[in-house]
Amino acid sequence: MLGSNFVKMNVDGSGMQVVGKVKDLIIDPETCSLTDLVLELNKDVAKQVLGSRLVVGRKKVSVPISAVEKIGDAVILKYTVDQLQGHIQKI
Repeated sequence: MLGSNFVKMNVDGSGMQVVGKVKDLIIDPETCSLTDLVLELNKDVAKQVLGSRLVVGRKKVSVPISAVEKIGDAVILKYTVDQLQGHIQKI
């Protein structure tokens, strides 16, 4: 699969709740391996996961590739939205 196919792909939590979209990929230059996906979270998910009452615009976070369950028409994560908080990093 081409990396460009990932961009704008929907991302769902394990409960099939839409989390957001893939915006970019992070690749380790030393190992030439994909390490993280950069996600643009939906507004409601950003409020829930980032713990903020006010979210202006879309929030980008990175999620490790190890958090991905499978990739098909969408990226499916191993975690529900409630479980994401400990597995993402703000960008």
